Amino acid sequence: MSGQSPMVSLRIPEDHLLALDQRIGFDGMRNRSDVIRDAVRRLLEQDVINHGDSVKVNLGPELTILMNDFCKIHAEKPETVLKVAARNYIRRETIEGMSVTKLLGERMNELSARFNDDSNAQR
Repeated sequence: MSGQSPMVSLRIPEDHLLALDQRIGFDGMRNRSDVIRDAVRRLLEQDVINHGDSVKVNLGPELTILMNDFCKIHAEKPETVLKVAARNYIRRETIEGMSVTKLLGERMNELSARFNDDSNAQR
């Protein structure tokens, strides 16, 4: 995190504080502030109204290792990485699919402009 952030005070129950302290040292969390910032970031990344489906994906051994390494380096959760990857994949395939459909349509228009519909004779 770059620069100074505003300080915020809050009250939380003792059992939440103990659970929070148990997360220090995992996933690069150095202190309570890191754990709280991560929790707030994940909360804000969620949709306000969660209407999505969950999908269980078997990544296989090689992709599991890559995912774990990536998540450690970038301090991301696998769910976040997969959601972004799915969105990008769908967007790319949609754009490419539209391009192919457009190209095919243009070619069909070109071919039909060359031939007379009644006789199939070239114009």
